[in-house]
Amino acid sequence: MKKPETDGSVTNQTVDEIGSGSKFKKVKYGSMSLITIALVIALVIIFNLMASYMVKRSPLKIDLTADKRYELTDESIDFLKNDLDKDIDIVVTCNKDEFDALADSYEDYFKSLGVNMKFPYDVIPVILEKYELYANQGKGKINVKYVDLDKDPSAVKKYSDSYGQEIQSHSIVVANGDKVRVIDRNSVGSMITLDAASQNKEDINDVNVVFAGESMITSEIMNVVDAHPVNVAFAATINDAPIYSTAYTNNQMFGNAVAGLRDKLLTKNGYFCTDIDLAKDDLDVEKYDMIVIPMPSVDFDKDIIEKLNTFLYNDGNYGKQMLYFADSMASDLKNISDFLADWSIELTEDYGLQDDEKSMGSYPTIIQIEQADTEEAGEKISNARYAVAPLSQEVKILTKNNEAIPAQVLKTYDSAYNVNIVTGDKESDKGVKNIAVVSKKEKQIGHNVDNYKIVNSSVMVFGSGYIAADAFVVQTNLYNNAPVLLNAINKMTGKETNTVIIPDKELQRSVIAPTATQDKRIKAFVIFVIPGIVAIIGIVVLLRRKNR
Repeated sequence: MKKPETDGSVTNQTVDEIGSGSKFKKVKYGSMSLITIALVIALVIIFNLMASYMVKRSPLKIDLTADKRYELTDESIDFLKNDLDKDIDIVVTCNKDEFDALADSYEDYFKSLGVNMKFPYDVIPVILEKYELYANQGKGKINVKYVDLDKDPSAVKKYSDSYGQEIQSHSIVVANGDKVRVIDRNSVGSMITLDAASQNKEDINDVNVVFAGESMITSEIMNVVDAHPVNVAFAATINDAPIYSTAYTNNQMFGNAVAGLRDKLLTKNGYFCTDIDLAKDDLDVEKYDMIVIPMPSVDFDKDIIEKLNTFLYNDGNYGKQMLYFADSMASDLKNISDFLADWSIELTEDYGLQDDEKSMGSYPTIIQIEQADTEEAGEKISNARYAVAPLSQEVKILTKNNEAIPAQVLKTYDSAYNVNIVTGDKESDKGVKNIAVVSKKEKQIGHNVDNYKIVNSSVMVFGSGYIAADAFVVQTNLYNNAPVLLNAINKMTGKETNTVIIPDKELQRSVIAPTATQDKRIKAFVIFVIPGIVAIIGIVVLLRRKNR
């Protein structure tokens, strides 16, 4: 049988058609792979861009630590989002990674003592990011930047010019225009510190650390936006000798009462303090709004008393304030007693206050106190913490025929009684005793609607010199002293800026949380590595399909 004749051209055409179809399929599948890769990469890029934009508006980082070390407190968040209406610069005069180095140095030091303790200074850069994030959700804005003063010493020149002092490395500068505050390197180091409440434990390995940095930063932001700061003459010396006993600067139990009052309570909360010599320096009414007399251990002469009266009277314009903190061990203060009596105030001499039911365990002279039910006590504080007054004298209100108008500010509970400091004998029945009293003198200025106003000067007396000591105003997670004192002082001075007391944050000894360096690596992995892996996989798939 004859085979049918075939035309070679037909066969060749069929092969070409088959080859052409194969090439088309390769191009088709290759194009689809390329398009898929392009779409995936585009989606990853778009996602990262959207995430970057959203991060500027709201915090996308989630703090999973039990102690919430990387998150701000509700008080700071509320201030940043609702009250801050200015633009703030925060300049850190070191690189971010130096906070990790700071942590390593502290941890190595304690390891040399046989103590395994963590000092997570990497919290600080993360917390500063949160200040930016929350502020940008409100009416104001915070811009955080890091500068290396070794490479660029002029980076903070405009801030140091306004501040009036040289700004050192490892500091944090907070600025609102020409209003500048500086958290120096020592204060930055003390943002992570040992918890005073646990330092009495026998095993140092059981001592915890606390983060006090948020309190410092929020306070300084408030200070630079305060339109009416209070300038304080802080009476530190008399003829170059300290006004107070050294017991108030070096007490093992209570800490430094002078630094606690001046630096941790007043300066930290918008009161600009200048140390003065009460005998040598002028009390310039144009320069100072208030004078603070901290725990005088000796009596004042008549010239100093006259200087105080002249300041408070202010040529009949009044408008000045004075804070007086008593030294319970001082005696024979006749001139001071006469001065206070003119304001209808008396300090019980040589007597302390003891409380059998509201005392602090084995420390009967540290008694619990509360705010008085008066307008002068300021806004009521209500939470689980309590205020205390160690080694306090009773502050009595005198009934005198003068222009002074006294009012109760702080008081004990009704189980308090007076005891003789020397003998320990009970000197009074139980009852409520005054711990702080404020007295004001006021007058009318002007006689018609256009210029009529009431002006006054005030003196506030505290029976306890230790009421503002480090142990009680710094440990805001344990004691209410700071907000209770500030409320009364702010009320007297008319300070309008809201004062936010941020409790120190107790940090757990062990947490699962990334360090700042690990955080950078996670970001790099998400932003660069994952898209890179997707791209490489896509290229491999494309090449394999092309070679089939």
